[in-house]
Amino acid sequence: MKKRFLLIALLATFSLAMKEPDPKVFSTPTLVWCGLDFSQVKCIGPAGFSEPDEIKNRYFDAWNNLVLAESDKYNVQEFYMKGKQENDLSVVTERNEIPEVEGLVINDDYALEEGKVEQMISEYDLEDHDEGLGLVYIVEALNKNEKKAAIYVVFFDIASKDILWQQKYNESAGGFGFRNYWAGAIHKTMEASEKDYKKALKKMSKG
Repeated sequence: MKKRFLLIALLATFSLAMKEPDPKVFSTPTLVWCGLDFSQVKCIGPAGFSEPDEIKNRYFDAWNNLVLAESDKYNVQEFYMKGKQENDLSVVTERNEIPEVEGLVINDDYALEEGKVEQMISEYDLEDHDEGLGLVYIVEALNKNEKKAAIYVVFFDIASKDILWQQKYNESAGGFGFRNYWAGAIHKTMEASEKDYKKALKKMSKG
């Protein structure tokens, strides 16, 4: 059963990777950074997450604040070659209150069910933006057993709530201290996504 679950997860990830991005992802000059959505996250490996209440009540905000505070390193605008970046974390700030502390830490395999990302985006109502190109990182899992984070990088149309491009990444964590350890995986996700973004742009330009 475990092998079958892993195969399904791999096929789902491959399927996502094969989807072509909507041209709006590249042509829209301004990007609205919507933050890190932890509303459906699971922390896998109890030994690595001894204080789940701290994760929810402190670190969800800390990781989002870090991206904004260290914008030279977590340079969303530069990674995605945009002329302007605006920030609107209103939705993720509210959604990150959703997880129950009691069920946050598990020791089993975990993956978002098919269609869950689409459902989540359909519920997004940003406070300061009602149109434009949105970008959110939906964090599926922080896996201490594998020392990796699973994150969906999702570009979407704010007005229609249509997903324009989504990719799932499993990147290694690393860094001193709990916050920085998982922030390392977030940064590597940005770097990996940047490479895919530029490859897709080049392919589309040639086409």
